[in-house]
Amino acid sequence: MIAVQTETLVGLIGFGGAVVGAGGALLGGWLQQHHAAKTAKDERRSERRYTTGQAALEILIRFRQATASRTEDQESEDAWNDVFIDLTVTFDAALYVVPDGDEMREQVFEIVRLIAYYEQLGQTHQESNLWIDSLCKEAIEVLSAFLREDPLPSPSRFFLDQQEMVEAHLRNRTSQP
Repeated sequence: MIAVQTETLVGLIGFGGAVVGAGGALLGGWLQQHHAAKTAKDERRSERRYTTGQAALEILIRFRQATASRTEDQESEDAWNDVFIDLTVTFDAALYVVPDGDEMREQVFEIVRLIAYYEQLGQTHQESNLWIDSLCKEAIEVLSAFLREDPLPSPSRFFLDQQEMVEAHLRNRTSQP
């Protein structure tokens, strides 16, 4: 049998411990860095979710305010049309960049789509303003729940009734010669 001197054996054991310790330290450092990078990415995503959702919410609020101040004179109608164009052009862009918002987007777009039918339903000016305002409130409720990270609300009875009214109106238009 080969006799190993005690000093050599102690040195080999110390070297083995150093290799294992260094490997563990490197692995620990890598895991910590990976976790920190994932946490930072999640925080950026959460911030982007809130910021872009908030931008869409502000557009809806501006539209609702414009609707509330809308009167039957041409200047007021022109100002409202400008805000309506802003809603249709920028609102969907704001919503499309919201991370993890597919269900919210679908629900809000359904609500906003109904707003576009306000003129075709033969409502009075005041009725259309109230209708638009109610739909804006519904969309604001959905967006707000999304921003709070609450479950999205189910469509209201009002929304479902209005959706059915628009669908019936469209069916009647297509069935008439």
